[in-house]
Amino acid sequence: MDLRIFDVEHGQCSHIVTDTGRHVLIDAGHNSTTNWRPSTYLPGKNIRHIDKLIISNFDEDHASDLHNLVRVVDIRTLTKNPSVSAHSLRRLKKIGGIGRGIDTLANMMTTYTGPLSGDVDYGDFRIRCFWNNYPSDFEDENNLSLVSIIESHGIRICFPGDMEVAGWERLLQRQSFRAAMGQVDILIASHHGRRNGCSDRLFRETGLFPYFIVVSDSGQEYATQETQRWYRERCRGIDLNGKRRRVLTTRKDGRVRIQTGPQGALVDVF
Repeated sequence: MDLRIFDVEHGQCSHIVTDTGRHVLIDAGHNSTTNWRPSTYLPGKNIRHIDKLIISNFDEDHASDLHNLVRVVDIRTLTKNPSVSAHSLRRLKKIGGIGRGIDTLANMMTTYTGPLSGDVDYGDFRIRCFWNNYPSDFEDENNLSLVSIIESHGIRICFPGDMEVAGWERLLQRQSFRAAMGQVDILIASHHGRRNGCSDRLFRETGLFPYFIVVSDSGQEYATQETQRWYRERCRGIDLNGKRRRVLTTRKDGRVRIQTGPQGALVDVF
């Protein structure tokens, strides 16, 4: 598996190529400063289809380029919190307003209503998803984030969207979730590293002790840098370019690349 986590400022966009050449995109944010966009990056790599699009959160920074992406790339399947319908999503966004990306997502949700016919060979790539239910559990976008744990060659990476402490604690009521999180090797920081995504119970009650954390952030927005020490104390660390690292950030490190194979994982930044 070849995973690239892009610098999309205070947003999220990651591209996965599996061993069998299948393409998975997690979120569709873009960089407004450099104008990097998945809608130009993917065609530039001669990638004209995405086998699976995963939307981890219903805020615009996770889908800001989706309206452009659907014009140039064939998206074959859509994965998101299944308890939220297109109608419910528009209700959730009624107060704050709906952006072009989330508006496109709501339109997609009216047609992506079932599995794609036929088997898709993802090779040694698996995904497990966990979520809180709307409206019985929560009625806010962040705690309705989709927590996705991807696995390839025994390496497990968690993308939690913008899950906040209350949402983590609700998920911790499920034994299957606690067991899955205890096996995570790499964690993408919830809510771009903001304090409201930092759950001590998540680490304490699951035994979560990843090698490192990746923060998709930008500048000093929302004080995301203030949690880096908190995360560093909860990681094992890796050797990267001659230094022991426990927290990587797209703000400081740029793109983060993680490759997995039979020999383990290779991490690089560029």
